[in-house]
Amino acid sequence: MSTFPLCPEVRHEAAIRRVIDGCVEFVRARLSPRTLVAVVLTGSFARGEGSVLSMGGRLKVLGDIEFFVVLARPLDYTRLRGEMATWGPLASAAVGGDRVHADIEFGPVHVGYLERRAQPSIFIHDLRHHGKVLWGPPDLLEGMPPVGIEEIPREDALRLLLNRTIEQLEAYDRIAALDGESSLDVAYQRIKLVLDLAGSALAFSGRHQALYAERPASLARLVRETPSLARRLPADFERELAEATRVKLAPDEQDFADTRRTTLRGRIAAGVPALLGLLRWELGQILEADDELEPLLDRYVGGQRLARRMWDWTKLRLNPLPAPVPISLRACARLFRQSTPRALIYAAGALAYRDLQSSAPDRTIGRLLPIEPSAWPQDPEAQRRTIVALWRWCVRNV
Repeated sequence: MSTFPLCPEVRHEAAIRRVIDGCVEFVRARLSPRTLVAVVLTGSFARGEGSVLSMGGRLKVLGDIEFFVVLARPLDYTRLRGEMATWGPLASAAVGGDRVHADIEFGPVHVGYLERRAQPSIFIHDLRHHGKVLWGPPDLLEGMPPVGIEEIPREDALRLLLNRTIEQLEAYDRIAALDGESSLDVAYQRIKLVLDLAGSALAFSGRHQALYAERPASLARLVRETPSLARRLPADFERELAEATRVKLAPDEQDFADTRRTTLRGRIAAGVPALLGLLRWELGQILEADDELEPLLDRYVGGQRLARRMWDWTKLRLNPLPAPVPISLRACARLFRQSTPRALIYAAGALAYRDLQSSAPDRTIGRLLPIEPSAWPQDPEAQRRTIVALWRWCVRNV
């Protein structure tokens, strides 16, 4: 069914191919021909850069194997969205067996979205140019509007950074409850973060590079040609990127030998200068200002257009999922005049991430969030959990 390369390690190809082909059959067995239009492989495996680690006679897929399940009608998307979120573990158990452990994700999408509604972004560019139709019309993705690298908005690269910031907050506190392969997943997430930082800088500069193998050289050229970026990145970032690329493409057990909780937390905190340095650079370029992070975040938060504010606050009000913390109508009214829920949560996340390296955390971050004042905890860890919960409810699910 699939013949293109899946991962750099040729010795793992056959086992991973069986898993991927099994996932297609898993989907086809659950959806009628009237409902299912296509199954599309996305992400690293679609580009031939999937990460597979050999561990004691079995294979561990690092990250996810991601599929788009293309549906015929908008109603199918609404009906199947919740159910499809539960399919990943079932498919993993059914097709991986004892030989391959893989986290699998199925994302539903209406065919009309691909044909008419998809807006230029890093993800849509990579789907259009690198996605693989495993079942369905072979030319499905060719029917999408073409997206050139120059069409990717700078704001999309900025959102990539802001989302990764909050994901790192979540990982930092999740470590305490992890063991075994779960700890390995967090260690891999840190590797992936370095690659995404380079990807964000390149896309922001109109030089998007989908292939991880090409990012070190592309970033090195960008840094040489952009002194303002060079000033913001740590001196050893290019070396760290080269090492992260090696691990991504050819992981070895020795690369993940130390997954102790203190080590993992230390690595996440050590990533603060690079991520926030790049965030400061991108905000400065958009706002045409050379300033510290906090003033830049203030200007970013305050620069959201009225139409965008109205739309986002309405979506928050109509969110069908229950809020994870008590929402204050008074705070919503106050914050509506300032910004959007998304921008405010992003700013709170960036400040909390900065404080991972601070002995005096910012106690005023709660003023950025539309919650009851009594719901904002004093403990920094509880504050981080609140930010992550709001991000998952408001940004990821809306």
